Amino acid sequence: MSVFLDTSYLYACITVRDQWHRLALAAPWPVPGGVTSSLIVNETVTLLQTRGFFSRSLEFLQSIRDDTKSRSSYADTELQQKGWNLLWSNGGSGANAVDCTSFALMKQRRIRLAYTFDKHFHQAGFQTLLPDSSL
Repeated sequence: MSVFLDTSYLYACITVRDQWHRLALAAPWPVPGGVTSSLIVNETVTLLQTRGFFSRSLEFLQSIRDDTKSRSSYADTELQQKGWNLLWSNGGSGANAVDCTSFALMKQRRIRLAYTFDKHFHQAGFQTLLPDSSL
């Protein structure tokens, strides 16, 4: 079974002070069969760097590149177009363009579970790591 790895999960795994850190570690990364995208990797690196964790961002980038258990996909023109199209129906709830491209990738690969703490994935119909009280 494939699992989509989102920025909120990856960041929570890395950042001890993140509110979801303990829950993220309960579903640890690297994840066998994990799928993410270059957009998510870029978003995670940028988030770490802008929050003052430049060294961690480089360590994360290296670990993703070395990870043999999960795969990073690159959005081609068709997938990106599908993601942008999903923004019309999901953007009003707060999902951003990267989220919507992730939704398109998950639909394309028939992935139902996202390791994420982003409620927009649940709103889009995917299973997440969020406890029911956080939805």
